[in-house]
Formats: sequence, structure tokens, C-alpha cells
Amino acid sequence: MRQSQKSKVKNQKHSSKFKSKNIFLNIIHYLCPISKYKIIGESMYPILRSGDFVLVNRLAYLYSAPKIGDIVAARDPRDGKIIIKRVIKIENTKYHVEGDNRTASTDSRTFGLIDKNDIIGKVIFVLYTTPL
Repeated sequence: MRQSQKSKVKNQKHSSKFKSKNIFLNIIHYLCPISKYKIIGESMYPILRSGDFVLVNRLAYLYSAPKIGDIVAARDPRDGKIIIKRVIKIENTKYHVEGDNRTASTDSRTFGLIDKNDIIGKVIFVLYTTPL
């Protein structure tokens, strides 16, 4: 076997291992009930600061509903991006969510109520990366 053929075989093996590792990590992430999200912006200041990380329990609302005061991760109904907000009001299975820093928050006052299906989970832990 020539050198160029050996390189191709080696690269294919490496690529196959990389794909297998990615598939494995995706399965673990899907099965794990905890997700980590980075805070971008100041809408939840002073509780959460830009650069902080939060851990979200994706199973928290499997058999129960969010309560007023809960900080939740949800999908923005306009573009599907993940947002971190506080539940302010509940109307049936619709939730009014707002940031704690009202002047710097785009929330239900802008995009309206969000459905329970758009709530990903409850924030259970904050990993501070910025000095308090």
C-alpha cells in the first residue's frame, strides 16, 4: 500500500471515531435531564449576569406545572432561541414571563404568553463566572 493510501485509511478511521464519539455525546446529552445554558445579556440582572451559566432541570415540569416566581428556560416564540425568564402570571397552560431587569428585557410584554410546551425546564443552579 502506498503512503497516500495509508493516509486515506488512517483519516477515514479517525473520522469514523470522531463521528462515533459525537453520536455518543449527543445520546448522553439527550438522555441527561440537566442542560447548561450561558446567560447573554442583562435581562435577569441582578440574579443572573451576562456570562453566568445556569443548570436547567428538563424534567422539572414533567408531572407538574411551573409556578409563579420560577425561573425557567423557554423557547422564544418568535425565533425559537432559548431565553431565561421568571414566571409572573399563569393563564391556563399559558405563561407570562419577564426578566427581572424590566428595562433590559424582551419578554411576554413584547411577544405575549408562552405555552407550557415551550418551557424547557426549571433553572436549578447558577454557576457564577462574574464577580458578585
